[in-house]
Amino acid sequence: MTVRFTVTTLLSWLVLLASIGNVGAANPVFSAPGAQLVIDSRGGLPVEWLVCRPDCQADGPRLNLLDPQGNNLRLAWTGDPVLVQSMAQTVYQVRQSGNELRLTSLAGRQLEHRYRWFPEQGRLQAELDLPPGVGLELRAGPEFAPEALPGFGSIYGNVRPVRVSSAGQVWLDEPDEDLDMSLDAAAWAGVRQRFWAVLLQVSGGARLSTATAIENQPTLAFAFDTGGPVRIELLAGPVDRAWLRDNDPVLGEMLFAALWDWLRALTTGMLLLLAWLQSLVGNPGVAIMLLSLCVKILMYPLTWIADRWQADVHRIQALLQPELDAIKREYKGEEAHNRILAVYKKHDVSPWFTLKSAAGFLIQIPVFIAAFDMLGENFALYQAQFLWIEDLSKPDRLAAMPFVLPFFGGWLNLMPFVMTGLTLAASTLQADPALTEALRRQQRLRLFLMAAAFFLLFYTFPAGMVLYWATNNLLHLLKILPGSLRARGTATT
Repeated sequence: MTVRFTVTTLLSWLVLLASIGNVGAANPVFSAPGAQLVIDSRGGLPVEWLVCRPDCQADGPRLNLLDPQGNNLRLAWTGDPVLVQSMAQTVYQVRQSGNELRLTSLAGRQLEHRYRWFPEQGRLQAELDLPPGVGLELRAGPEFAPEALPGFGSIYGNVRPVRVSSAGQVWLDEPDEDLDMSLDAAAWAGVRQRFWAVLLQVSGGARLSTATAIENQPTLAFAFDTGGPVRIELLAGPVDRAWLRDNDPVLGEMLFAALWDWLRALTTGMLLLLAWLQSLVGNPGVAIMLLSLCVKILMYPLTWIADRWQADVHRIQALLQPELDAIKREYKGEEAHNRILAVYKKHDVSPWFTLKSAAGFLIQIPVFIAAFDMLGENFALYQAQFLWIEDLSKPDRLAAMPFVLPFFGGWLNLMPFVMTGLTLAASTLQADPALTEALRRQQRLRLFLMAAAFFLLFYTFPAGMVLYWATNNLLHLLKILPGSLRARGTATT
């Protein structure tokens, strides 16, 4: 009897060790054209998740959104680190059927995890058997952070923890004492950058906490109120409107989250227009140039009003300037002020008449903001090529410089020079005949200063954005060129 028990026990241990060896040798893998997902048979959690667009056999955007050295999902302890360490080393028996998987622990307290994968949506459903006090941590790794750009382009290099619900997207690392650090059952939380995101939803809700030990590598912890099966949904994929809304309409709130609702609607309209143009021409750079042309056409009523207002201001300035210059030469202080007001009254002009031209500029600002945000966060431009530009989501980088300049970086970007050159050409040609020569010089100086400011602003911004504004400047130059040539011909005659 004793011998039989001993042999049986020995055989059981041999089977167990063989099972452990087999499981350790081959982690279960889910594969699809656009993604590959690996579950670790030791610990029972996802350890690799490669996402490709359009698929992993073609050239295109791809990123490991879960990776032992990059982003990773791990067990978190809330008071018993020994238990968590033990669970992390637990070996599971694997039973896989298609896109469904069941993991059963082989020793110790029996645990069972279940997974179901939806590759087209980039979604993983999981039912995790977790003891009380054991939670999850999602850590952003260094490979997840976008390339750090110099100058103002650095705004595109952030990785941050977020919560997304029907109320919108909330950054969870904001220094706000009143920030609600909970996760409702219908909300999502995770880490995101400019173009990619890993998000988690808990069916029973969770409590959240964040930490950032290293810049751009935040950790988001999920704590559960009770033990037992915890049902979660895990998403990994691009911050793309179609992908987000296909998974959950609430996730559409991640796009252009900093804008007011009406401005987000305008930005989304431009996004859809650009996508339609790209589907027509098949080239993202040409589509951006056509977008600039379409916006010019759609904005024509507003720009016509702005031009009329600007012409009125120029006419009034030309009318008043001789008298105002004479007053400034002959009088000072309060006497000069009173005489200037008398000139305004004489010609029935408000002292604030110059604000009319500012109003004409302000009505175009919403379109500027919409184009800025849309071109900065558009996943369709990620790694998209055009002419010498290898990636429209980064500066165009015509050539590497032998040195690195503070703020400007170590690359020669051509598009900002093209954009600024077109602005300067238009500024040189644009001259209202109603203005005096002195006023024309002042106007030209203001336009030159604005061109310099835009050059500094856009030099390290994405090439797609600079291409849009360079096209806009080109269209403006073509608009004023015939009138300028006629005026010069008349003056010569």
